[in-house]
Amino acid sequence: MHLFYSAVMAGVMTGLGGAAFLGAEHREVGALLFSVGMFAALALGLPLYIGRCAGAICHRPRQLRMLPGLLLGNLLGAVLCGLVYGRAMTSAAPALQAARLEQPFFSTLVRGTFCGMMIYAGSRSWKALACGKPAGPLLAVTAFIVAGFENSVADAFYFGAAFSQTGVFDPGVLPFMLAAVLGNTLGPVLLCLAIPSGETS
Repeated sequence: MHLFYSAVMAGVMTGLGGAAFLGAEHREVGALLFSVGMFAALALGLPLYIGRCAGAICHRPRQLRMLPGLLLGNLLGAVLCGLVYGRAMTSAAPALQAARLEQPFFSTLVRGTFCGMMIYAGSRSWKALACGKPAGPLLAVTAFIVAGFENSVADAFYFGAAFSQTGVFDPGVLPFMLAAVLGNTLGPVLLCLAIPSGETS
């Protein structure tokens, strides 16, 4: 139960990073500020699905049973954060949602895969580096946003905020989230499998 709550709070922190992105006047500045969500989660030891799914799938002993709760917790935390944020503040979340939902399924899948690779690399660098730990998450998050890739947890925040502002739920959110989650899982796994044996911990 505590792991699920921690996963929810990791989703909330990702949502707060999304709020910083929405509040920035310039996209590049917002991309940089968004990294506060991943940085806070790593610093506090809160579990992020995208950073941990590959290890649970590829490493032995496998920990597949924890993944559904981890993903659900992250998404729930992000959606709740978005709902509260959307009630308190007006933002570009509805326009951002509309732009997201115009993407074909394959495009979202590819964008999610590339984002997953970046987030996994940033998460691993936090563990691997003796100093300069913030550099990995900062670069990974800034790069995936500037590149236009998809983070399913961040998108859950945007969609929650958009719904809270408009009161309208677009069913297109569901296939979009499916593609983003699949990509966010596939990317880290593909990258994890490329790591030389003995260096996967």
